[in-house]
Amino acid sequence: MVICMNNSAFIKNGILKSFLFASTLSLVTPVMAQATFLIWPIYPKIEANEKATAVWLQNTGKTDAMVQIRVFKWNQDGLKDNYSEQSEIIPSPPVAKIKAGEKHMLRLTKSANLPDGKEQSYRLIVDELPIRLSDGNEQDASKVSFQMRYSIPLFAYGKGIGSGLTEESQKINAKNALAKPVLQWSVRNNQQGQSELYLKNNGQKFARLSALKTSKTGNDISLGKAAFGYVLSNSTVKFAIDQSTAHELAKTSKIYGVDSSGIKQELIEITKMEDPS
Repeated sequence: MVICMNNSAFIKNGILKSFLFASTLSLVTPVMAQATFLIWPIYPKIEANEKATAVWLQNTGKTDAMVQIRVFKWNQDGLKDNYSEQSEIIPSPPVAKIKAGEKHMLRLTKSANLPDGKEQSYRLIVDELPIRLSDGNEQDASKVSFQMRYSIPLFAYGKGIGSGLTEESQKINAKNALAKPVLQWSVRNNQQGQSELYLKNNGQKFARLSALKTSKTGNDISLGKAAFGYVLSNSTVKFAIDQSTAHELAKTSKIYGVDSSGIKQELIEITKMEDPS
């Protein structure tokens, strides 16, 4: 899903600490990110046999807009989302003027082949710039500060693994038992005595979770105001949970996650692990 936020939130939170997902959204249907833009596809990908992919921006506002496009490397080292500059995926153009009512194609190109058997995770960041594009003071126009920021997940693949969203990539993944999310969970208390739920992904593909359940037909596990989201490949994340949820989880050895990372939404089994590290 497209995430829209202002610049101060980006600086404070890195880019994003939690993600909200609508499992019914189509992978190819445009989604309204904000009143200004339609952005699609909402889940872009680059398969191993592809050199590039396209993302479309449509300006649905009444005035022209200028945007800056960047791609950041994304990992979850240290149990949190981290973002860093990279040169593996190059956006073109890096800056674009999009007239009111028009659409513009962004091209995301691999600069080199990615490591075999690896899924690489990125965030496509589109910043709206408040540059005056018509009559106005040029001195004012030079004072650039970000207005809105759109954050879009992007995944790219090396040889021997794929997104699983195409027939060819499904055949490739069928030969690799780890070409899927393989999740484990555990609960432990932090130094403040707060219970935390750890989710570890031992698989080579990310999970996109919209809910967790104590059984296939059971109630959702509550995180209060927090939200589930991505668990990247070979990564671990954690969520604060209340004591009642911790006690409920102590009674079971496995839970289930509602995952929409594949061609369709699935309920996947998550087994208990002894050590959350």
